Amino acid sequence: MIFEEIILRKGRSKMKIGIFEPFPLNFSMTGGGGVVLQNILAILKKRGYSVHLFSPFIDKVTSSLLSNLTDKIISLHFKKLNSDLAIFGITRLYSVLLYFLHNFFDYSYDYTICSTYDNLIGSFDFGYVHFPSRKYFKLNDIKNVRNVKDLVNFITSVKLGENTRMIAVNSSFTLRLLKEKINRSADVLYPPVKLIECDSIDEKDDIVVSLGRIVRDKNYDLVINIAKKFPRLKFIIIGRVQDSQYYNELLSKSPSNVIFLTNASEDDKRKILCKAKVILHAKVKEPFEISVVEGMSTGAVPVVHKSGGSWIDIIEEGKYGYGYLTEEEAVESLYQALNNESLRKEVKERAKLFNTINFEEKFLKITNL
Repeated sequence: MIFEEIILRKGRSKMKIGIFEPFPLNFSMTGGGGVVLQNILAILKKRGYSVHLFSPFIDKVTSSLLSNLTDKIISLHFKKLNSDLAIFGITRLYSVLLYFLHNFFDYSYDYTICSTYDNLIGSFDFGYVHFPSRKYFKLNDIKNVRNVKDLVNFITSVKLGENTRMIAVNSSFTLRLLKEKINRSADVLYPPVKLIECDSIDEKDDIVVSLGRIVRDKNYDLVINIAKKFPRLKFIIIGRVQDSQYYNELLSKSPSNVIFLTNASEDDKRKILCKAKVILHAKVKEPFEISVVEGMSTGAVPVVHKSGGSWIDIIEEGKYGYGYLTEEEAVESLYQALNNESLRKEVKERAKLFNTINFEEKFLKITNL
């Protein structure tokens, strides 16, 4: 483990801003959180601010990508960090560390931002919540601790202060969960989505796409089960493998009409989505799903679980797509989505609500930067 401080001299700026990202940064593995952080940094850079980024771990590729958007990166660099438990523990403990650093040290920043304020610890000017994780810390008794992960949860679930001045959340679904936990208001700031342009959305093939990291909670088992009932359709799952054991399980039970693309380029993704009739998302209670919006921007009709921000915020409970609760309902919803050509233009137009321009405008309005 090597402590590395990278200082990039960019000249003088109007304001000095500190951004704290408690989750280890590896853009090949992270999802919407990385997208939000990159866009915030780009906005601040464009406005001429001096930006310092703190994170417990940034790999070399990600550090290089962020170097043009920051004036200083302070990070712990690990030679190898691919254990889910290690990432989980570092994230939790780093959040607590930030809390104590914020309360006992003066960073001399004009403005502070926590780009993943999910654990609700610390005192910042602005915090962005992807999912209020501390709502699920229920280990109040040491006797309930069964493993190392439980122990980390127990240690970091101490009732620490939540003093951040302004909070934004990624969906109204997340806002509801946040109010249950800390009973305070927040602004809904949808994550920025880079919309995909197609030559035409009228020429579609019998393709169903599921897009996202290959991890168990994305529930690709449902996609496999549905694919078995539509043997004439091509199901394409695009995403980097983060859980190799789960990936091998999926491969072993996938029918021949399911294709996995684990190293697809952005151009490959664009071409496939432009030909797809449906974007199918299987995760339950997804706070917000960028891939659903990406698919919609190409005219692919969304089919999502009737929970979370994908259902409530993105497709407005069935107005811009289809929802399901059971596998049988998912099969019926997919059939309807495949045959609803008139909805393609509507979902493409709906996707514009979540573009990067709207994110920038609302971010600046909320933060007054």
